[in-house]
Amino acid sequence: MPFSLQSLLSGFVLPDLLAALLCMVLIALMIRAGVMDHPVHRSSHTRPIPKGGGIGIIGAFLLCLGPTLYLSHQPVLTGPVLGLISGVILLAVVSWLDDLYSFPARYKLAAQFGAAALVAFGNGAAVPLSVLFILGAVFITNALNFIDGINGLAAGTMALTSLLLAAAGIQPCLFVLFAVCLLAFLPWNFPKARIFMGDVGSQSGALIVAWGAMQPHRYSAMLTLALLSGVVWDVLFTLARRARAGDHLAQAHRGHLYQLAIRSGMPMPLVTVFYWGFVVWGAVACHAKQPWETGLLVLLPQLCWTGYICTRAKARVQDRW
Repeated sequence: MPFSLQSLLSGFVLPDLLAALLCMVLIALMIRAGVMDHPVHRSSHTRPIPKGGGIGIIGAFLLCLGPTLYLSHQPVLTGPVLGLISGVILLAVVSWLDDLYSFPARYKLAAQFGAAALVAFGNGAAVPLSVLFILGAVFITNALNFIDGINGLAAGTMALTSLLLAAAGIQPCLFVLFAVCLLAFLPWNFPKARIFMGDVGSQSGALIVAWGAMQPHRYSAMLTLALLSGVVWDVLFTLARRARAGDHLAQAHRGHLYQLAIRSGMPMPLVTVFYWGFVVWGAVACHAKQPWETGLLVLLPQLCWTGYICTRAKARVQDRW
């Protein structure tokens, strides 16, 4: 899998600077709006913190996407782009309303499937591939939403993933723009949080990242999954462990590996950096000659991380996990 600095740099255009500025302005406005995320028993924070930073990320991305594509001499009104915009807007609106009013899970899931369908059919792929993408996109959307529980983890993971997709030549202008929006948000959220991005950022952003897997690039799907391996493994392992224990899978909990790492005493910024490292390692693993070698290289650090965290949790976490 070739990565090119030239491909990455080719994605930088003037609207990226406008997007960063616009993102910061919208984030500042959301802080002033004072829509608070109050801590509950499963939260990692202990005091109310504003949420809605995702409005800055997604708002800046959507407003600057057209000028970015135009100045990079790419068509704007194409099926894939319009499908992506429609899906992101639908999911962003529903996610923000959920941040405000807390909808039942079935409504959120319906919005995720609807948004993923808009994106898939906008790409014009065959029905079997579209169905496969919809299922994968919904899983990635929920996975990044589940993982968005500590400062910088989800936003940094998506930013690094976007930059590496761009470096691989997969829609460089679009993914550099999205990465710029996420990087403009990160100083507000990591290492100490002045604002959370909320579902509007984690779910809509995850849909953008998942869109990368559907691009007409030989390694797009494999690369996207490899870059998100830390998130995907954490969620799959946690679901399997909870299913084996007979727990209700839809019930909120604090049993993800990243949560167990913090509950066992690891510093929160260190855990976040570990998950960023998994993204970079996923890119390294894609240099393997065979897909099975890539899979093995991706899996190895996850197994080591899982064993280490479970060992720590058994020794240091007193309550049920």
